[in-house]
Amino acid sequence: MSFGRVFDGTSFEEVQHFPADHQIAPVIRDGPAKSSIFVSIPQYRDGKRCAQTLKNLFDSASNPDRVYVGLIEQTNTEDPKDDPTCLDEYCSLMGYRMKEHPPGYIHKGEKQADHDAVMEACPRVKDQIRSVRFHHIGAKGPVYARSFIRKILGNEQFCMQIDAATEFAKGWDTLAVKDWLNTGNEYAVLSTIPLSSKDRTSTENGGAEVPRQCAIKIGSEGVPLYENKADGKAIGLKQPLLSRAHSSQFSFAKCHYETNVPHDPFAVQLLETERFPRFARLWSRGYDVYTPSVNIVYRENTNLHPLHHTAGHGSNGERKWPPNDGERHDAHIRMKVLLGIHHGIGAADASSLGAGNSIGGKISTARANLGIYGLGKRRTLEQLLEFTGISFSSTDASEKHGNDGHGCTNLKWVPYDVSISPRSNLFDGTGKADDLDLDPEFPLRTLPDAFGGQYDHPFPDGAAAWKGSVQTVPVSIDAPSSDVPYSIVFLLWGVGLCVWYAMFLGGKRASLGIGKNGSARKPKRRQTKQPLSERSLKNV
Repeated sequence: MSFGRVFDGTSFEEVQHFPADHQIAPVIRDGPAKSSIFVSIPQYRDGKRCAQTLKNLFDSASNPDRVYVGLIEQTNTEDPKDDPTCLDEYCSLMGYRMKEHPPGYIHKGEKQADHDAVMEACPRVKDQIRSVRFHHIGAKGPVYARSFIRKILGNEQFCMQIDAATEFAKGWDTLAVKDWLNTGNEYAVLSTIPLSSKDRTSTENGGAEVPRQCAIKIGSEGVPLYENKADGKAIGLKQPLLSRAHSSQFSFAKCHYETNVPHDPFAVQLLETERFPRFARLWSRGYDVYTPSVNIVYRENTNLHPLHHTAGHGSNGERKWPPNDGERHDAHIRMKVLLGIHHGIGAADASSLGAGNSIGGKISTARANLGIYGLGKRRTLEQLLEFTGISFSSTDASEKHGNDGHGCTNLKWVPYDVSISPRSNLFDGTGKADDLDLDPEFPLRTLPDAFGGQYDHPFPDGAAAWKGSVQTVPVSIDAPSSDVPYSIVFLLWGVGLCVWYAMFLGGKRASLGIGKNGSARKPKRRQTKQPLSERSLKNV
């Protein structure tokens, strides 16, 4: 029986079927019976293509009512006609377009009222689409844009990341959930560089060939890099295949993937340099990336936005966000610090990294300061290098090599101690941090993972408890059960209620802000501070 084969850029290799005890991963918590999916879409001055993507997203879904969208819009807010938002264009496609209004401040009110009426009537906007919008001059690259997911992620079960120009397989939502379940891994992330829409075949529901990233190269400064295009492919897979590459052009996972490994808002002005560090953060915190067995989404690149025709900030003109070489340099240093690479960090750069008597000491302090934006404790950097087949020296750029795509097919899952939380940072408890980056806040998400909490794992002993079986085990997230009878619980509750009433309501009306005549007193105005997570980002 064939389990598929992989082309690594130079040759084909058959996929081997590993027994369960050779490739064990944490058990899935709960099933997808009525799974909700949050789809994040950042767009930079690309409202027209984004709108088509948004429409196709709902039209192609098997269960569009369970799909929720988070838009991060970077547009020219002063010129909405030539640089429209994705949301405005989407409503136009759905038949809800604003009227023409005369220019001038005097017509601002009626224009706003018209806009509000369109948004109210436009399908799915009110209940299923959330958005963050800011002026394109404030754009700092795709990683910075995706970091705003924290503001609009709700209590959805699954999260998918795509680009603004994406097409979808029919029933993509069912395909994605089913394929994710086939990994048997609560911390699985389906991800790949999507197949180009022009290469899409008539075979729906994915097709047989799925792009796969194999080669990892070492850049001139010692940071591992992925190519912009997939250099390999997987053919005829029976289930998702463990991978050593991650792409934000398409990823699909449980939403704790977003809260446990949030996008780094300080990785500004970066594109290629951030990709491997992102994979390293995921992998060290226990997440495993898989090439999906089917094509779930496709990259739409046949009709480029006019802004992308000429060379922009990237070497290939792939983005035109306003460049800032100083910010880019600092962010590049940040990625090297994350990986513990000393090469190329001079005294001037090290002086701002943190405390320490040497460059190495300062880098160690800076790594500790990364906190949630650094590496985790479930797996080590040394294990990562062995898993990916690459090598880089912390101090000598000559002692490095990529993997040339070799060993891309039959990767073995690396076990870890599941009692260690994915939120545990590499330097927690060491006392080395002197200016720790604060964890982001997720104001719309009320599940435990948004506050650093985790779900109890049913097998605290890890892989040894599996005994060669792969299964789905539902786990309740409620508080542990108690042996105390419910009658006693209700009795104690009643007594407590009476005591509370006597203490706080009996003769103490003033403490509740109630005046002598029974009217409510106006409370004193309380000054509140801006959330720490936002204050920490104000200069990014």
